[in-house]
Amino acid sequence: MPTSDNFLANRHHVTRLGPASAQSEQPTLVLSHGFGCDQQIWSPVAQLLARDFPVVLFDHMGCGRSDMRAYDPERYTNLDAYADDLAALVTELELDRPILVGHSVSGAIGWLASIGRPELFQQVIAIGPSPRYINDPPDYEGGFEEQDVQDLIDLMERNYFEWAGYLAPVAIGNDAPQAVTDALRQSFLDADPEVSRRFARSTFMSDIRARLQGVTVPTLILYSEEDVIVPAGVIDYLASALPDCQTRKLNATGHYPHMTHPQEVADAIREGIVLEA
Repeated sequence: MPTSDNFLANRHHVTRLGPASAQSEQPTLVLSHGFGCDQQIWSPVAQLLARDFPVVLFDHMGCGRSDMRAYDPERYTNLDAYADDLAALVTELELDRPILVGHSVSGAIGWLASIGRPELFQQVIAIGPSPRYINDPPDYEGGFEEQDVQDLIDLMERNYFEWAGYLAPVAIGNDAPQAVTDALRQSFLDADPEVSRRFARSTFMSDIRARLQGVTVPTLILYSEEDVIVPAGVIDYLASALPDCQTRKLNATGHYPHMTHPQEVADAIREGIVLEA
């Protein structure tokens, strides 16, 4: 697959699919992966979307085939560092108000990038996003207790293989084919364990609820039933907290519908795109 020669594009192993942006009347879609994965996780959906849209894929720093020499553990302790990377990458690639399609934590990363740069994206399409994964009683149920998160991070440190084997089937859902579950487990195992632990802490300990009112870009949230990572109450919270937000339930279960139901997700993205006048 062709890659860009630009500095940041090389650093993030940017891949382009579909028609060239300058030759297409359709907006460019930037596909941003979640925790524990890299751009390969998008492959089935990316191939479907690239029939009609320019598609840009990349690896967050420390993930996939990103340049590990540029990974600074002191910098990547919160989601703002990833948001700054995303904004800088879109700018370097000279993308004209693309649409960000972000899975899980990348939805939050996209919102943070858009707060600092409201003109950056024309729309954010977030798949299973969350502003906070930890419960905050009595008014907010994120899905986890703080000790649950800490136990998962501790398990990553004690036995990374066991952690991957435990989380993959739980997160992807009971209805997923075994081959897809195995692919997600392998994606976890392919990641650098130290980087994954830091990314896990940055992701699952984050809380951007107070910043959501600053998100002016239109958002479409796609979500699954029976998502153990992001319960339905989180989607309801986001729908009321984001200034311009629509939601759509997918005919899918689990936290990785782009892996288990790629056609469903690709169709929902196509149908949910809001073109600028």
